[in-house]
Amino acid sequence: MVWAPDAACPRRSAGHSPPAGDPLVTESIKQDYEPGQNQSGWLLACKIIMIVVFSVLAIRLWFLQIVDGPGYLEKTLSNQFGRAEIPTSRGLIMDRHGRPLVDNEVVFEISVTPRNVEDPGWLSAQISRLTGYSEDELLAKFNALAKRAPYAAGVWISGLTRADLAVIESRKHLFDGLSVQINSVRRPFRGDFAPHLVGYMGEISQAQLEDEAFRGYRQGELVGQSGLEQGLESLLHGDKGLRQMTVDSKGRMLQELKVDNPRPGHDIRLTIDSRLQRVAQSLLGEQAGAVVVMDPRNFEILALASSPMFDLTDFVGGISADRWRSLNEDPFTPMQNRAVNGQYSPGSTFKMAVALAALADGVVTPETTVSCSGALKFGNHLFHCWNRGGHGAVSLHNSLKYSCDVYYYEVGRRLGVDRLAARVREFFGLGRTLGLELTTEKAGLVPDQAWKMRRYNRAWNPGETLPVAIGQGYLLTTPLQVAQYTAVVANGGTLYRPHLVKEVIDFDGRIVHNSTPEIINRMSLKPEQIEVVRRGLEAVVNDPGGTGRRGQLPDVRVAGKTGTTQTVSLERYQGFTSSNRPYRLRDHAWFTSYAPADNPEVVVTVLLEHSGGGGAKAAPVASKMMAAYFDKSVDTNLMPPYQVQPDKPGGWKGEL
Repeated sequence: MVWAPDAACPRRSAGHSPPAGDPLVTESIKQDYEPGQNQSGWLLACKIIMIVVFSVLAIRLWFLQIVDGPGYLEKTLSNQFGRAEIPTSRGLIMDRHGRPLVDNEVVFEISVTPRNVEDPGWLSAQISRLTGYSEDELLAKFNALAKRAPYAAGVWISGLTRADLAVIESRKHLFDGLSVQINSVRRPFRGDFAPHLVGYMGEISQAQLEDEAFRGYRQGELVGQSGLEQGLESLLHGDKGLRQMTVDSKGRMLQELKVDNPRPGHDIRLTIDSRLQRVAQSLLGEQAGAVVVMDPRNFEILALASSPMFDLTDFVGGISADRWRSLNEDPFTPMQNRAVNGQYSPGSTFKMAVALAALADGVVTPETTVSCSGALKFGNHLFHCWNRGGHGAVSLHNSLKYSCDVYYYEVGRRLGVDRLAARVREFFGLGRTLGLELTTEKAGLVPDQAWKMRRYNRAWNPGETLPVAIGQGYLLTTPLQVAQYTAVVANGGTLYRPHLVKEVIDFDGRIVHNSTPEIINRMSLKPEQIEVVRRGLEAVVNDPGGTGRRGQLPDVRVAGKTGTTQTVSLERYQGFTSSNRPYRLRDHAWFTSYAPADNPEVVVTVLLEHSGGGGAKAAPVASKMMAAYFDKSVDTNLMPPYQVQPDKPGGWKGEL
């Protein structure tokens, strides 16, 4: 037998040496076994190997216990303990009289805990077969839930019918990781009542899940996606409850350990009067436009209508892809809330704001007159008045009554765009949002020299101030903003923050928030200066020759201002008359008003897109809206919708 040294640790132990005279022992082996030769090198190698091995083990243990420990602990506990969220009830939205506008309807939903599902594809196929939901969509949603929270139950399917529930419950023992629970979905009392204002619910998006404002929300939850449902989400949502329990290896509950009950969301009482809202919608009919009704004493919004509309019931249980596509591709944009995010040139309604800015800066007095011959020449350009024959010598009072453009061209020339812009921003809050509870509120645009340099990298041309002074040019406002500056004039110079929420009520019926008027600014004008503008607005409606005489009421004195704004350049009008002009080339019609003129309590602002003159088209609509306000018996049955002459058979949605 041939002897060989120990390969694992070739060292010499006491009393152990290689056999003498063995011919197979090489010189090198002899050297290895000679006392003191290379022994320290082998020992060092063994030590290094042992240190490396134990270091790797120590690092791995540190990762398992410290870094990955919480995850393994959760896995361990999840084999014994389980948690399930208890859905909460969303707060109600009511009008100012306590009439609910939306309610909560009980529905059934399936939750899934991804880690308890062995074969997601098989499970998705089975649930698809039983319920009719798309297999691909179910699998995609399952994967999203698994990626986000594999150990937590997440909503997989919402809006199950009782028939679906019975089918799933009878086979639930076959499907590990599933649970069925009761929830509620939002259902409007009428799908066509104030859809832009109320808003719709939709499944939370990935971007929202990553937003700090939605901390605690889970994949599959329904949240407000538009209107007040979105703007008041944090108040309406409520707090979910939590059920803690012991579970078996399949995640099924064995014993309930603890229950933290949910807290329903707050109820919201709005400033909206549902009767006036119905009248406003009825008056608009299918005409594209908006109606804003506001209390000038506190800027409570009584009605906020936008047309065309959409149906909120389309969104209950999730809107179909085809319906969503048709709404978004509709050229008449029914999803847009024109009252707060439609931006338009305000036309001659803006003249009341310009008049007050001019009085404040002293460029005119109530007695100042301007000669109107039908046009004003500025540089090489001729700026025409709407009355080509001219108005003669025009005072401030008559400039409003007759809506003389030349008067305001001259006022704009004297003020300059920067002073004009500064005043209307200060007095009326234009050019910015004022914090309405709707997140889609737009700021409009008040141009000045700095803005044009930023926007176009070009200097302001002084001639560009003149169109702005008559509410055209670069100037943009929303119907809400036109109602704002009308209300400031009506109440004598105070700008409040417009608001839609009157009270916030908790689940116990306690009022946790009561809206009070919030003053933003008071105009630095003498009462008599404001009064001359108010008297001019009365003349617009009540005096012979006033442009807004179709806005009159028989028993209430109304003050107001007409406006007609071009939508395209004059060159585009060539070849058409007012009767055969295509829809998209027609003017927008404005009328904004308040009443009673001596002690105002209501403002009505009407915008009708592409319908013609403000005095002829918008003023009668505002008059009917005023009549409904003062006569409480007036309702939609007595208010036939306003009709526009169609471009061709098929109604106003004709040729673009």
